[in-house]
Amino acid sequence: MPVVSVIAAKGGVGKTTVTANLCIALAEAGRQVLAIDLDPQNALRFHLAEDIRAAEAGLTDAASGARSWTQAMQRGRSGVVLLPFGTIDDEQQIAFEGHLAAHPQWLAETLASFRLPTDTFVFLDTPPGPSVYLQQALRVSNLNVVTVLPDAGSFATLPIVERMVDKYCRPRADFVASTCVINQADPSRRLNRDVLQTLRADLGPRLLGVVHQDQAVCEALASATTVRRYAPHCQAADDFARCAAGLLARLAPMPAPAPSSFAKAFP
Repeated sequence: MPVVSVIAAKGGVGKTTVTANLCIALAEAGRQVLAIDLDPQNALRFHLAEDIRAAEAGLTDAASGARSWTQAMQRGRSGVVLLPFGTIDDEQQIAFEGHLAAHPQWLAETLASFRLPTDTFVFLDTPPGPSVYLQQALRVSNLNVVTVLPDAGSFATLPIVERMVDKYCRPRADFVASTCVINQADPSRRLNRDVLQTLRADLGPRLLGVVHQDQAVCEALASATTVRRYAPHCQAADDFARCAAGLLARLAPMPAPAPSSFAKAFP
């Protein structure tokens, strides 16, 4: 069961957009995908949920026992199964984060309890920067997708992420790689182009792909649909498909059992 953590050292880089579109690209390629929102902003639902109101409850409700895990999940766009974070107040969030800090293997144990088919891809959308959510994700992640912008600020934050990956991921035998997606690249801007060139050289084989700035991404979100359906031949749709293919190539050494019907359980 490949677990992919999408992470970023700072906010505003399009991490949730990257998460959602990688999930959709894999689902449309016939893969079983479970997308878990580990970010209290609960924003993944805007990209993946067919019914946003139904995503008000989610992971935190199931973790507290208010509902079952199956009830907290829903079938989303393109067949992706979504487990939203859920809407909670500040006191509930503090209590939940305290529980995560006291139980470092909570996510690992929770995923194991799902008994998912081993061909299911699990994507974890995490808050920007160091947090108990990111610690939980990195402890189970087989592959990381670090999202950055082609600017100096993102370049400077990469060592922060690398230190956490060194601590929580690389000592594990089941960890495959930490990759990077450069988001919202605009080659028409000189500074953007120069930083992009520097990032390409610095990242080398760790670069999963580049997603170009494309108005179709925002328009698709506003239209409550996927980029592929909204503008199937746009640059961003092709970029996300290439990133998904690169992700599959990096996870190729992992066992690939017969396809399952996990998503069919969610009408």
